Amino acid sequence: MESLGWVLQLLGLVIVGTALLVGLFYEALRTEIAMLAIGGILFLAGRRLYRG
Repeated sequence: MESLGWVLQLLGLVIVGTALLVGLFYEALRTEIAMLAIGGILFLAGRRLYRG
């Protein structure tokens, strides 16, 4: 389960970074907020799995 947690954390960070770029270049605030929420949820779920 640790590897799944690690992958979810990494995926969450990638989504958050992409969301910031989407908001910066396309000025799509709703899309940015939705992506940030999804990325945050994935990161927290991965952290919970990773730490047990």
